[in-house]
Amino acid sequence: MKRVILLAVSAICLSAAGIIQADTVSVTSLTSFSDPSGAIDSSDTYAFVGTNTITFEVAGRTCNLNGSARGSVPMGCNYKIVVAADGSITGTLSAGNSVCTQTSDIAKSCN
Repeated sequence: MKRVILLAVSAICLSAAGIIQADTVSVTSLTSFSDPSGAIDSSDTYAFVGTNTITFEVAGRTCNLNGSARGSVPMGCNYKIVVAADGSITGTLSAGNSVCTQTSDIAKSCN
């Protein structure tokens, strides 16, 4: 009986591991006030099962970043995107490897 329970628990754990969220995209938008002077920012993170290409729209642009399904990326492709008040986009690869879009190519990946 213990063996059956152990096998059932193992099967559940393995199936849960298959649906682990692998990739994330965090987006921060910056807002600048001129009168009165000040600034605010807003941000959120979206986690999902890795895909070949991560496609999203931000600040009127479509971004296409490499996802972890393109190759072996145990920690996933994790990106941090910043949209400045002027609409310019910068980004960093916060976790991942050479399969993921590299920091120097993130802004160029948003047209």
